[in-house]
Amino acid sequence: MFYSIINAMSTKKIFYNDPNIVNWESRITDIKKEKDFYILSLSETIFYPEGGGQPCDKGEIRSDDWILLVSYIWEEDGKIWHKGILKGKREPLIDEKVELYVDSDLRREYMEQHTAQHLLSAIIEKNYSLETTGFQILGDHTKIEIPYRGFDPKSFVNEIESIVNKYIKENIPVKVYWKDENIRIVEIVGLDINPCGGLHVNRLGEIGLFKILDFHKKNNDLWRVEFVAGSRILKRLSIREEEYKYIKEKLGNPDIYDGISKLFTKLETLEKDNKRLRERINKYMAKELIDMAENKENIKIILNILEEDINTIKFVVQEMMKENGILGVIFNSQGQGIIFRSPDISTDLFNKILEKLKEIGWKGSKGEYFLQGKVEDPEKAIDYIRSLL
Repeated sequence: MFYSIINAMSTKKIFYNDPNIVNWESRITDIKKEKDFYILSLSETIFYPEGGGQPCDKGEIRSDDWILLVSYIWEEDGKIWHKGILKGKREPLIDEKVELYVDSDLRREYMEQHTAQHLLSAIIEKNYSLETTGFQILGDHTKIEIPYRGFDPKSFVNEIESIVNKYIKENIPVKVYWKDENIRIVEIVGLDINPCGGLHVNRLGEIGLFKILDFHKKNNDLWRVEFVAGSRILKRLSIREEEYKYIKEKLGNPDIYDGISKLFTKLETLEKDNKRLRERINKYMAKELIDMAENKENIKIILNILEEDINTIKFVVQEMMKENGILGVIFNSQGQGIIFRSPDISTDLFNKILEKLKEIGWKGSKGEYFLQGKVEDPEKAIDYIRSLL
C-alpha cells in the first residue's frame, strides 16, 4: 500500500542552526505509507538526513496519541522525510503539531566521528600530500581511503595517530559558516577549510581521543584507514573487555597469550593423533571392502557408495590398489567417485566400465589406473555397472 498527500513546502533545517538541539516542535506537511512504515515530512526538523558519508539521525516523533520510531531520514527535492514504525491509537494527520526527539548520544557520536575524519584527512594531506578519496561512518567504525604510496604502514599509523591526538588535546575551534546560500564551510582553525554538509563538534577537544583500528590495502590504487573516535572508543573497549573475559574463561587462563599458545599445542597434538587414527580406520575400511568384494574370474570387484568425503575415498582406494586383482567403482552420496584398477587388471574391462558410465553422465579426469569424476545419481551408476558385470 502506498499513498501520499502532496505538499511542495520545503523542510527548514534546524539542525544547521545548532547541532546540539535534540528536542523541537514542528508540523506535519506530508504523509506517505509504505507497507508497515509511515513516512512524514515536516515544516522544520532537527533530524539530520543521510548524506555525505554521515548516517542519518534516529529518534522519535511524538503526538498525544502516537509515536513514530524514526529509523531512516533522507532529503528529496527540498523535503526531509522521516521513516519509521508507528505506535499508538491512530494515524498521523496533515498539519498536526508534533514533538521531535533526536537520539542525542548517537548524534554526538556521529559528530565526533565526522570531525575526527576532517582532522585526520587534513593531517594526511598536510604531512603526506595524500588526498582523501572516500569517507563513510559505519556502525562501529569510520573509514577513509587514500592513495598511499611507499611508506612503512606501521610507522605511518603511529605517526598519524599521535599527531591527530595532539591536535585534539590543543582543543582548536571548529567553525561552521555559509560561503553563500549553497556552500557550507567547516573550518578547523589554522589547519583545514572544506565544504561540508555534515554536523560537527565546536572544538577538537570534544572528540576526546582518536584510535586507528586498521590500515590495509584496498586495491592497487587505494589504502583504507579504519578508525574510532570519542565515545566510540569507550563502546569498543567495553565490547572488547567482555570478549576478553569470555576468552579467558574458555581458556581457563588469565593470560590470553599463554592460554592460546597452550591451546594450539594441544590442537597440533590432537591433529597428529587424529591423522594417525584416520589412517588406521581407512586401512581397515580398505581391507573390509576387499573382503566383501565379489570374485569373478580371479578379479575382486568392488562396487559401493560410502558416506565419506572424496579425499577419504581416495585414500581407501589407494590402499586397495596395493593388492593385485582389484577392480572397482566407489561413489559418495554426492555423486563424487573413483574408477580404479590394479596394474594387473586388463585395460579392456576398465575402459568398458568407463564408457558405460559416460553413457549415464560421468564427467571426470583421465588416467590409466585411477579416474576421479562425478555422476548425478550414484546409486543408478552402481546398479548399472553391476548389471554389466
